[in-house]
Amino acid sequence: MLLPSSQKGVALITALLIVALATVISVELSTRLQLDIRRTSNIIASDQALPYLMEAEYWSRRILKKDREDNDYDHLDDDWAMEIPAMPVKGGSIQGKLSDLQACFNLNSLYQGNAVNILAQDRFRRLMQTLSTPPPTDLSQAVIDWIDADVDTIIPDGAEDSYYLNQERPYRSANQAIQSISELRLIKGFEDDVIIQETKDLLCAFGRPASINVNTAPEEVLESLAAGISNSKAKEIIANRQSAPYETMNDFLTINTLTTVITDTNTNGLSVSSDYFLLETEANIGQARTLMYSIIHREANGDTQVIARSQGAY
Repeated sequence: MLLPSSQKGVALITALLIVALATVISVELSTRLQLDIRRTSNIIASDQALPYLMEAEYWSRRILKKDREDNDYDHLDDDWAMEIPAMPVKGGSIQGKLSDLQACFNLNSLYQGNAVNILAQDRFRRLMQTLSTPPPTDLSQAVIDWIDADVDTIIPDGAEDSYYLNQERPYRSANQAIQSISELRLIKGFEDDVIIQETKDLLCAFGRPASINVNTAPEEVLESLAAGISNSKAKEIIANRQSAPYETMNDFLTINTLTTVITDTNTNGLSVSSDYFLLETEANIGQARTLMYSIIHREANGDTQVIARSQGAY
């Protein structure tokens, strides 16, 4: 039976719509399948990367233990400070580096034993003045308010829940030690990307008190140690330690003629050795890239333990 021409047109359009719909569904299913395959592949690769990352931790701990057996001071020519280039492993490569967490200013040193650490606060203020654009307010106050247990009393230039709960996306102050330097962006005064970028190698945060290592600290941190240390003096300190690392605090003071600038009282919080290190490890397996950050604590006898670990960001 022949259909009228008008009905033939409708049938053709219907057939074309069905074909088009089937094509769209087919493409969508294919795209989802490819994404699922890629996602599964990345998960498998990440699982494969984990043993390599853990082995890098173990290797780093051995290097740190051996270093403590060799001497009682730490400097940037030690074996632990040498970055290892990417090494091939089954399915990809792995690389990592150890850095001294005591080379930077630990924000948690601002508030210790339920009290403000005045010496650390003075150093932090001087450190902020070394930036190309020093902040207009005293940022140490906001950090202290963020750390201290008090949730109501706001110190000058500080901020507590009453400030943070009024933000576009409300949140509360931590009222505990800062666990990660990435937490800094939540604190009043650190919203400026310029400050974050300029301080990324100068500030750190780990939950235990530790001295600044004068053998590894960068120029800006050295300049902040005392009011009488100029930029040229900080450069001199670095030049002298490149010739020979400071084995004792007395070496540091006498070689750099700092005995009148840094007195016995304000040598607190300074050392020539380190107990805390950050291991940054990157494993590339297949098309997956896995980053892990490990904070390693080394005891006086050289024994080490990982006290914190995170993936993706520190």
